[in-house]
Amino acid sequence: MSWPYSTYGIPDDQFIRDEEIPMTKEEIRVLALSKLRIARGFTLVDVGSGTGSVTVEMALAVGSMGKVIAIDNNPKAVELTKRNAERFGVLERVDVRFGDALEVLRNLEVRIDGAFIGGASNEIEEAIRILDQRLRKGARIVTDAIQIETAYKAIKALELLRYDVDVTMVTISKGRKTSTGYALLARNPIVIITGEKR
Repeated sequence: MSWPYSTYGIPDDQFIRDEEIPMTKEEIRVLALSKLRIARGFTLVDVGSGTGSVTVEMALAVGSMGKVIAIDNNPKAVELTKRNAERFGVLERVDVRFGDALEVLRNLEVRIDGAFIGGASNEIEEAIRILDQRLRKGARIVTDAIQIETAYKAIKALELLRYDVDVTMVTISKGRKTSTGYALLARNPIVIITGEKR
């Protein structure tokens, strides 16, 4: 399968799914990746890759000269990320790593141009600190949070490192067809936190 467009937003149902493995949904993915400001040739990190939806869209955006390092501590998620990367023809530019996110991040030997944190919410402050040591100036860290506590920790960690911080709360409602028309069903509000390294 291929994604012939130059925009983000692969529909959720085009990914291979497993109900046990989380996925960043389409509309949140679009907003989060736009905040990351990806360019061709970038090296990016996806912390907590889950289904691999963010990894795939990152890999499409960085092009054949770029690279995405996807990390997850769940073997099922690692396998699913690989399968979805293969499905969309980007496996050759995706490096999927199994293990504890903090350990994998500590052992990275490449300079990175941006990172998305979709997992590791319990260790988000330390993940941000480690990423900061490997990010070039002007690079961005983006995370999405359902819990207020996670958002607070991310904001404080970025502020302590003197990042420029942007906070956006997103509430998405999706239309569902009923017998008389469309009803809008609300999803959980998501906070998207962006930090840009000065």
